[in-house]
Amino acid sequence: MSAEEAAEQEKSSLLRRMWKALDEFAPPPEPRPAPSKKEFAEGREAVGIIRYVTSNETPEGGLADDDLVIHIDTSDDGQHLTLPRTVESPLPGPFAGRKLIGTEVVVRHTTVDLDYDNDILVTRWPREVQEALKPTRYEGPGAPRARIWGVLSACFFVIGYAGGMLTPLLLCNLIFGSLAGSNMLADIFPQVHPALAVVVSIGIIPAGVFVGCFCATRRDALLEDMTPKGER
Repeated sequence: MSAEEAAEQEKSSLLRRMWKALDEFAPPPEPRPAPSKKEFAEGREAVGIIRYVTSNETPEGGLADDDLVIHIDTSDDGQHLTLPRTVESPLPGPFAGRKLIGTEVVVRHTTVDLDYDNDILVTRWPREVQEALKPTRYEGPGAPRARIWGVLSACFFVIGYAGGMLTPLLLCNLIFGSLAGSNMLADIFPQVHPALAVVVSIGIIPAGVFVGCFCATRRDALLEDMTPKGER
């Protein structure tokens, strides 16, 4: 074997090793996107059965919500097929989806591809899911007052959040306005001094949070003496 042939063979061997290394360290393919609402509307309706549950892990190592593996029995050109599909559990919390194993759901899908994992849209969940997703309503003589305290709590938390959002803007207006000798927000607050606006916005933050927490405490105190509707 001549020196040129040996060099060519070594070059080919090196290229093969490089291609092999690239194949081994290639990133995994991106998952196929789920069909659109229009595609689901034009697809097939079927009945699926929840066969088992897989639990997801969060980046911190804890457990997140479950994924439900649903089997759809269908046919294609006279051939029976069982399509495995995965959907996020509607019940919050780890292992909450296990109580749904074996129940039927009404779904829509667009293909009979066995590997198209997220080709599923659940249109009707079991009754226990519908009951669990209903908002909790309390009954009793203090229920209207508890709702009022809840609304007030949310309003004051929003006010505190608005103060936190406005403070940086008003600070910038105060600093740059002082340097430039003008008030950039004069059209919005024509009779308010920029320094006073900053003080008010800073004060709104703890005031809104404090009053919101007070209202939430009053709401919770009333709810402790009441029973959720339907549990009596």
